[in-house]
Amino acid sequence: MTHSIPRLLLISTATPIDQPAKEAIWAALSAGIRHLLLRQPGLSADDLRPLAQRWRQRTHEQGALLLIHQHIDVALAVAADGLHLPEKGLDTAMARHRLGPNRLLGRSCHDPVTAQQALNQGADYVTLSPLFTTQSHSDATPIGVEKFRSWRTMIHGPVLALGGIDQTNITAALAAGADGVAMIRAILAQSDPYAAARCCLAQMDVTLKGDD
Repeated sequence: MTHSIPRLLLISTATPIDQPAKEAIWAALSAGIRHLLLRQPGLSADDLRPLAQRWRQRTHEQGALLLIHQHIDVALAVAADGLHLPEKGLDTAMARHRLGPNRLLGRSCHDPVTAQQALNQGADYVTLSPLFTTQSHSDATPIGVEKFRSWRTMIHGPVLALGGIDQTNITAALAAGADGVAMIRAILAQSDPYAAARCCLAQMDVTLKGDD
């Protein structure tokens, strides 16, 4: 693998990405976020491709990496830096074979067994979710810090915490064993995405340095 594992994975889910959403993403990248996952529910691969091409250029202008959600053909077509798979979908090993060794590959998981299986089959990291209550999946039962900590001991490989994570609980997520976090609303839904991103990154710096 050529690229680093995400420390803070920013997930864009706005469909379409209107001007305010573009500005929020750009502000977050300007603040120092280095991994953007383009997840556009409802867009076909044909509709996603030109959008992904534009964001590949923009992320690289900021020294950041672009990951595409689910659509491996789009990721390859635009020379994205990686692919993130949903829990159900393309087989991890097949995705790794098609991507080759130098692109990032992540997978969404909701239990330690599927997480370890994905890592064994070639994923560079997995997300484990939802850690906390989240508006994105309001009907999902949160894992909670204690269970996350227990599950983390069963998983050998990088794990990002996802779901309801914001400035108030990043430290708890990292203390429970997460190697990084993934966020949507905590940054992109804020009135000042740049300040929100800077705050989250600063909190992570303090926590991770304390673990050194």
